Amino acid sequence: MRFLIGLLACLPLLVRAAEENAGKSSGVIGRMDTVEITVFREEELATRGQLSADGSITMPLIGTVHLQGLTTDQAAKAIEQKLKDGYLVRPQVSVSIGARIRRTITVLGQAQNPGVFELPANRQLSLVEAVGMAGGVTRIGNARKLTLKRGGAVQQVDLKEITTGKAKDIPLRDGDVINIPESLF
Repeated sequence: MRFLIGLLACLPLLVRAAEENAGKSSGVIGRMDTVEITVFREEELATRGQLSADGSITMPLIGTVHLQGLTTDQAAKAIEQKLKDGYLVRPQVSVSIGARIRRTITVLGQAQNPGVFELPANRQLSLVEAVGMAGGVTRIGNARKLTLKRGGAVQQVDLKEITTGKAKDIPLRDGDVINIPESLF
């Protein structure tokens, strides 16, 4: 009976926490995303802010923590581990993404619907999927000589080799540019 009374007493706190987390999301943490980190019963350790350009954030006690590329669950476990190393006995950490920076790739040239496409937050997008999102290669496009520009490097890609299983598909990153050239008959 005492347990039930204690549980009912906590109910308003649980409802308030659920309402506060309604606009927040989980998934893979991207560079420059805004994150919110809470440590159960340790309000002074709560941290909210935008990740730095290198994908990290600074927290009280443990300093800089690299979060870019981790899921919110992985980030929580990494922070818990750092807090266990001399600070707290059994820390309970939750990490949520407050705001995401839009991450995009661009498909140019002989695609049915060239344009700028947003990278999904919860998984990797491959080159084949991006070409598919752009409607595929036009009938005059050359699927054997696509170019992938990443940073300052340009790489030639044979889409036919990838789709037939002879070459590996390429996971895309924020800012990648795919160009489908015209075929020379």
